[in-house]
Amino acid sequence: MTASQPTIARRSLGRALERHRESNGLTRAQAGREIGYSGQTIQRIEEGTQATRSMVVEKLCELYCIKGAELSHLTTLAVRGKERGWWEPYFDIGAEKTSRPKIPLFLETEQVALQIRVLETEVIPGLLQTPEYLRELQDAYLEMPDEVAESWRALRTHRQKLLYNRSPLPEIQFLIGRAAIDYLGEMPPEVREGQLNRLREVAARGSAEIKIITRVHAAASGAFNLLYPGDETPPFVFMDAADGCRYIEQPQLVSMYEQTFSSACDRSVPVEEYLR
Repeated sequence: MTASQPTIARRSLGRALERHRESNGLTRAQAGREIGYSGQTIQRIEEGTQATRSMVVEKLCELYCIKGAELSHLTTLAVRGKERGWWEPYFDIGAEKTSRPKIPLFLETEQVALQIRVLETEVIPGLLQTPEYLRELQDAYLEMPDEVAESWRALRTHRQKLLYNRSPLPEIQFLIGRAAIDYLGEMPPEVREGQLNRLREVAARGSAEIKIITRVHAAASGAFNLLYPGDETPPFVFMDAADGCRYIEQPQLVSMYEQTFSSACDRSVPVEEYLR
């Protein structure tokens, strides 16, 4: 973990503190009362939705009898959790409209994950989109201020640059519904050809495996991302929608999405073959 991943640091800190609280048989409300804070504050700390002062972490560690190397590690995570993330400048414009409080964990994990699996049924995945294609999508979405739309395009470009500059690259698999390819036919020729060339380029240089789903499949209900952070962090599912983001971390449910992805993969063909 690096200092440029504040949300991951907060999430790791929160999980560790939650584990110790539960092993001590305390509720969030009880832990909060013991150190002079509300149960809601303890909840936000454990969920990683707010930065935490080192003093608060030290109080919780004393309450949970955490000492030595682990105490030092957790206070370091608290410091990292307050640092500015690479994604933050893109959330500064029109904060109320562009701020997505749950998405930074996805953005940060994407840049350190060992394996990424993306399934999109209706659109080209964000990590493969050209700026011109994204502009066409934004024109079809609910209206947003021009500066907000531009900020999201810049964020998308930055995500791609960071990921594809990693060495070595993570293992990346994309499954794309053929409807996404069909929709390209309704876009201006330069947008369509530019996006198709991007798919061919990424597939040809071996940066990722790209397949097009050609038959009825188990994932027809919607798009999702599977991220495998590595280390001791278990994989999780991320889904984005107009009304917010959703994370799924329960092992049984993650396994179900893994099976869904594999089943859809069996009903897919390589993008080069599909575009011939």
